[in-house]
Amino acid sequence: MNHRVKKAFPILLVLYEIIATSKAAESIEAIPPTTLEHLTISPEVTTMVPEVERKKVEPRENLSKHDHPDTTKIELGATSITMRQRHGNGHNPNRVVIPAHFHLSDSRFGPFFEEGSEVTNVTARIGSTINLDCRIGLLGDKTVTWTHQRNQSINLLTVGRNAYSKDERIHLAFRYPNNYRLQISYVTRRDDGMYECQVATHPPKIKRIYLKITAPVLKIVDESGRRVFERYYRAGSTLLLTCSVSSIGFSENGQPDRDIISWKHGDRVLHVGSSLNISKETDSAVSTLTIMPLEKSHSGNYTCSVGNLAETTVTVHVLNGELPAAVQTAGVRTTSISSCVLSILLCISMFRR
Repeated sequence: MNHRVKKAFPILLVLYEIIATSKAAESIEAIPPTTLEHLTISPEVTTMVPEVERKKVEPRENLSKHDHPDTTKIELGATSITMRQRHGNGHNPNRVVIPAHFHLSDSRFGPFFEEGSEVTNVTARIGSTINLDCRIGLLGDKTVTWTHQRNQSINLLTVGRNAYSKDERIHLAFRYPNNYRLQISYVTRRDDGMYECQVATHPPKIKRIYLKITAPVLKIVDESGRRVFERYYRAGSTLLLTCSVSSIGFSENGQPDRDIISWKHGDRVLHVGSSLNISKETDSAVSTLTIMPLEKSHSGNYTCSVGNLAETTVTVHVLNGELPAAVQTAGVRTTSISSCVLSILLCISMFRR
């Protein structure tokens, strides 16, 4: 009886090892590829590769020059594990050792930004709506936040899918399945600066987007092209104001809006008397306002504006009779007129004393 037990013991041991090895191989294959990155395997752990797995072993010629001569690769779904096979010294030739540092091809360790983590520059037109995209893969249960940094101050905008900022123009416009898009409506100049899409890992993973706001630049110039803020005219003469606009911008169809530049006298919109020349190549425009003959009622503030985006104003004085010698019909800058008038008033006051 004892002889039979001793004879059967090695056979039972081999069967036990085969069953245990098959269970281990099945458990490895059952692990999803995305979770293999969290698997830690000791250098001394060995496993028997069953026949069904050995069919997946790559040919030796597919191994890189950096692989060990006794190295094989086994594909488990989208993940490959590099193994070294032991020979001789009584080791089973079918037994392979999984090293501590095995290769996980096409896998990523935790959340990642699909567009990369490099800084991105975005330009938006003042008054428009801008979308800042942040697509994150393998996010899991991590939290995503948006912040805005400008003039050394940092403002928290969103946490998860909830808005944190009190500015109602800013909110998270999430796009399925993984785009934590930040949307800003009616962009203003104070919206420029650095935006950060941050994933709460350790250390945090950050995607930075620099937003630059552009707006039209306006100025009213005289006949010499010099910017003016005040003009003097004689009654009965002709008013001529030229508004120069750069970075005018174009509509969605690529064509400039003919009505984008307007003139106002005080609060009254002027519908006649102006002309407009637009250059798409230089992204600029020139609008000229002409009024004749001038009357005293034409005095006041004249404003040139580009929609609700930008404007500039000049003050016009219409004088009866001849102008003083220091005041030319074409007009001069405010500083010259003001200083001249002030000097005359001071002289008169001194003589009266």
